[in-house]
Amino acid sequence: MKMFRRILTIVLVVFIALISAGFLLPRKVHVERRLLLNASQKGIFEQVNSLKNWEKWSPWIQSDTGMQLSFSGPESGPGAKLSWQSNNKNIGTGSVSIISSISPDSLEVIFDFADKGKSTGKFFFIKENQNTNVTLSIDSDLGMNPLSRWFGMFSDHMIGPDLEKGLLNLDQLLQDNRAVYGYEIIDFEAPAQILITVRDTATSQTVVPKLTLMYQNISLFLKSHNLSPTGNPIAVFHDYRSGNYDIEAGMPVEIVVAVPSGLNCIEKSAHRTAMLKYFGSYGMISNAYKALQSYVNNNGLQIDGPGWEEYITNPNMDIDSNNRQTNIYYPIR
Repeated sequence: MKMFRRILTIVLVVFIALISAGFLLPRKVHVERRLLLNASQKGIFEQVNSLKNWEKWSPWIQSDTGMQLSFSGPESGPGAKLSWQSNNKNIGTGSVSIISSISPDSLEVIFDFADKGKSTGKFFFIKENQNTNVTLSIDSDLGMNPLSRWFGMFSDHMIGPDLEKGLLNLDQLLQDNRAVYGYEIIDFEAPAQILITVRDTATSQTVVPKLTLMYQNISLFLKSHNLSPTGNPIAVFHDYRSGNYDIEAGMPVEIVVAVPSGLNCIEKSAHRTAMLKYFGSYGMISNAYKALQSYVNNNGLQIDGPGWEEYITNPNMDIDSNNRQTNIYYPIR
């Protein structure tokens, strides 16, 4: 009997010591993971800013395919809310709500786990050349419960892998979204340019000879003024109605110059674009345009102005049309 009391006393002392030590442990927990994604800030931000997209990458939602989801509030941004109900006891009932959305730099959400408490999630999107460094963190306040604070000591090991998986899923989703009909679509920041241009109309049958003549006129002007192109020729397609194209041929130059009547010197600002590298004859290029349009539609984007083509390969220099490269750009937002 004395032995039992002694063991009980030791257990109580250890228990009290653990409880007392729990009050000395940190009340707040911060778990963070980071990943460099091969995508633009804007493209990643828009995936996260719409909670309906979370079904495609969130490891918490994907862990229970039978989970019931419901959406409320706006389609995206502050006020958007996703609620879930799961028979899995580890998931239970809860919600996530966007409380701050600063495009394309950051996003803040509140996770409400019902009786398990609330946590704050933060996303930061930092541009690095054509890539984006994405940071995802979870902050929780464990309150005065000493047992919760002991569990908080293991938060990084318990929550960290889920954050890593979420970022990897997001990266894979963006990679998959860029492959449309066999074409890779790139979310690309087209740089600002100064262009010498000619604008005219043409039919489907005359567009190629018309463009050839337009580039010849621009080349003659550049040669007469000792100017050299600083990049590849482009063609902006402003409109297409009743079988007629409204096209503008241009060549980039280094500085703004005065031009005679019939020519234009314009400053084209930098713009976010969906860009596709097309290889082949111009006769089959319509398939590439369909892929671009599908990409825009599937990703909830909007075309923000006329598209253009950039001619990387001179057709007169490469007889094999399969090797001809044409980059197609859609300005988007």
